[in-house]
Amino acid sequence: MKLNWFSPLPPAGTDIAQFTLRVLPALRRALGGGAVTVWTDQDKWDEKQLAGVDVRRYRSGAVPWMEINKADLSVFNIGNNAQFHGAIWQISRQHPGLIILHDTHLHHLFYHLYVEQWQDAKEYLRQIAKYYGEAGRRDAARRMHNVAQEVYYLSEQYPLTPLALENSLGALVHSPVAFDLLRRARRWPLAYAPLPFPAAPLLEAPGSLERFSSGPPFQLILFGYIGRNRQLGAILQALAEFEEREQFRLHIYGELTDQEHWAAQIRELGLRRLVQLRGFVPEAKLDAALSAAHLAINLRYPTMGEASGSQLRIWSHALPSLVSETGWLATLPAAAVAFVRPSNEVADLQAHFRDFLSDPQRFQQIGEQGRRVLLEQHAPDVYARALIECAQMAERFRPQLIARQMAERAGTKLASMLKVNTPDMAASKVGCEIRELLISANTGD
Repeated sequence: MKLNWFSPLPPAGTDIAQFTLRVLPALRRALGGGAVTVWTDQDKWDEKQLAGVDVRRYRSGAVPWMEINKADLSVFNIGNNAQFHGAIWQISRQHPGLIILHDTHLHHLFYHLYVEQWQDAKEYLRQIAKYYGEAGRRDAARRMHNVAQEVYYLSEQYPLTPLALENSLGALVHSPVAFDLLRRARRWPLAYAPLPFPAAPLLEAPGSLERFSSGPPFQLILFGYIGRNRQLGAILQALAEFEEREQFRLHIYGELTDQEHWAAQIRELGLRRLVQLRGFVPEAKLDAALSAAHLAINLRYPTMGEASGSQLRIWSHALPSLVSETGWLATLPAAAVAFVRPSNEVADLQAHFRDFLSDPQRFQQIGEQGRRVLLEQHAPDVYARALIECAQMAERFRPQLIARQMAERAGTKLASMLKVNTPDMAASKVGCEIRELLISANTGD
């Protein structure tokens, strides 16, 4: 099987670019070297990290379809950031393939594309109505002009996940929560595989055990894309109001949605000596910081339904972590993380800070257990085999997708001829006939 692979690539500031680096070697081994062509719309990518990989560029409006159609199947990595995934989604609409769904709440992606990039609020609202009815359209219309405050509400109520999948041959998700949510639709082939992350043996993990014999001050670390759902305000408040706050130092790596606001907040809370905004740094520097840290904070509330590559990176360093008890994070073994309840972040964080100061060795054991989970459940070779099985399943679904699309077009046309507003029954009846014709053609009956 020959695959096209559409994904952001390093140095793009998203962990999905790193996901591609993590899975490509195993996928190429499983398929036989040159059987994967990687496609990007980026002007530049890290050629050193992608040495030996067939990387090709495309442009919206100038897509090399002849080359793309040489593969057996295209795989599209879809996440919630339009900067990295908008063009990929547009290709997937024209060219059915397998969707790797990194987020199950994709409202941010489509709001940015329709409203901000294309200046087409009418179509954005039409898509809301298509999937959530007229009441949803009216609700979104009222809130869309205050999207900075309403974006998480809109994402929760109107995730628009079906819009990402409407022309797909199947989907692969990284969370049992996402799998249970999507399988109810019974519309696409669907598979679940734990997010992959390569890990060296425990004894080779850099700085895995010695860190707990050092300190105070103990080093806290928060990293990644720091949006509102990462609960930075609660983290800063918990630290500012903690009696023994001088025992800790907090290092924040990555992109903040409003860095000036958070810098001012740190000053106002009297945390300038204790909190450092490090910005986006190269992977090697982030790994060095994780090796030196004592405790990671990985809060995500509200969740976007995603599995967290950041959590796997934390575990790869045998680093204990404080995580939100929601979404995929809530499914993690209790021995491998320390939970923080949504809406109770300040109190729970402070309780964990106190527990850490009184018994750091217990947190060391949490980090070690997390690494065991990583080694046992997140091996890239296992993921590559699951992905290939899912790709084969998606290929077998292609005739059914064609049948469904023909049925929907025929039903819509028939409804128009009959001057009715609900073509569903007509589409269903016509669809059954078309499906039977396709089955007969495929079987020779």
